[in-house]
Amino acid sequence: MDLWGRTFSRRQLEGYTSDLRQIADIRLATLDDGPERGVRVADIRTGSGLDFTVLLDRGMDIGTTSYNGISVAWQSGTGPQHPARYEPEGKGWLHTFHGGLMTLCGLSHVGPGLAADSDNGEALGLHGRISHIPAHDVRIERVWTNDDQWRLRLHGVVDETVIFGSKLRLERAIEITPGEPVITLQDTIRNMGGLPAPLMALYHCNFGWPLVSAESEMISPAKAVVPRDSAAEVGIHEWNKMTEPTPGYAEQVFFHRLEVEPGADSSQSAAILNRPLGLGMEVRFDAKTLTQLTEWKQMGFGDYALGIEPGNCVPEGRVIARENGRLQLLAPGDTETFTLGFRMLTSRREVDAYREASKHRILSGVGDES
Repeated sequence: MDLWGRTFSRRQLEGYTSDLRQIADIRLATLDDGPERGVRVADIRTGSGLDFTVLLDRGMDIGTTSYNGISVAWQSGTGPQHPARYEPEGKGWLHTFHGGLMTLCGLSHVGPGLAADSDNGEALGLHGRISHIPAHDVRIERVWTNDDQWRLRLHGVVDETVIFGSKLRLERAIEITPGEPVITLQDTIRNMGGLPAPLMALYHCNFGWPLVSAESEMISPAKAVVPRDSAAEVGIHEWNKMTEPTPGYAEQVFFHRLEVEPGADSSQSAAILNRPLGLGMEVRFDAKTLTQLTEWKQMGFGDYALGIEPGNCVPEGRVIARENGRLQLLAPGDTETFTLGFRMLTSRREVDAYREASKHRILSGVGDES
């Protein structure tokens, strides 16, 4: 395996250390102060400079993330509060939205809160419940592959079930290869119930200062970028440009229209680049299953973030999605698998190379929807 510019065999590494955890590790712990008290976490060191925390009691979201000590993910002022503090009514989700590198929205509703779903009377809070459900059957794997590569994996299961309603099970695997600034996430969602179940999943990937600054730029694979509302229309020609923190900033949300040619590779990526800082982060996803890409641009004072959000839906809510024929239903016993990857761009040269390779993409304004 490759570490710090050299290639080592397993046996060579064992000669340098009898405990490979000094290279990279997954360590379980529990937070013990303030509203976060009691939240189980997994702290992960990749050995590449990329370190992150998985919030086991918050749906296995990815929280704080840094590269060589530089913060990458946006963190809200709420912190990763204990799931017992969840407020499902209306916009109560915002009271405990920790941000972090990735918060999963869903699994049966993504979008604004509603007093009730007219189909079954269920109250629908903002962005669903999955982010506030603790994982179980958590386990760590440290394995060597046949080609002398070392892999570290964190597994867990999160159940979103309700009596007389949907019963969805999320099985998550997060994998790293020591020495590589890469995170790979695979989610398998199974309908354990006896009726078709709504499936809405949006991966709310959140980037913050200093990676996000007035010098930053977003790169998208979209063929067109469409504003959600009048607030976004104002900024449509600068959807990819960031600004300084602005008091009273009205969030701007853009829908990025993806297009995959028949028979073509469905792997897509978007990124946030900061050339002066010499850093960027790429978000990789499979557009066959994560068919939608939403951008959340929030340049507010104290609420300063960029969200790059692949999903099988846009955040319009279960009711509107159903009415417009866009709601995915998972048949009883069936599964759906979503994959997501993060890769740090660790130098100005890598940032420039990524941008150069993306010249065919939209860099400003509105794309052609035709």
